[in-house]
Amino acid sequence: MLQVYRKWICRLQQHLSAGEHQQDLFHRQPAIFVSQQSQPPPDSLVELIQLCGGTVCKTVRQAGLCVGPYSGRRPEGCRNLSEQWVLDCITQLKPLSYENYNLE
Repeated sequence: MLQVYRKWICRLQQHLSAGEHQQDLFHRQPAIFVSQQSQPPPDSLVELIQLCGGTVCKTVRQAGLCVGPYSGRRPEGCRNLSEQWVLDCITQLKPLSYENYNLE
């Protein structure tokens, strides 16, 4: 399964370097924390988010969005979203509403 995500990352890198797609898909999103329990693996999600202009933080305390399962305390207003939100945004080439992706 990890190879599938690696291929996806390579394809996204090729599209972005060719100027076919915007590199600012997540540019206007709050800082994103990726849970260590996330699937696809956190490293893959982090790379996808960064390739699309997102800011990824190392601790949830700095985050406005938390992606993947996370049971610890989050800052006030920090939303917990499914990993599928990231993948769907990339697939549809636009930021999607958080509504259908809440894990809370």
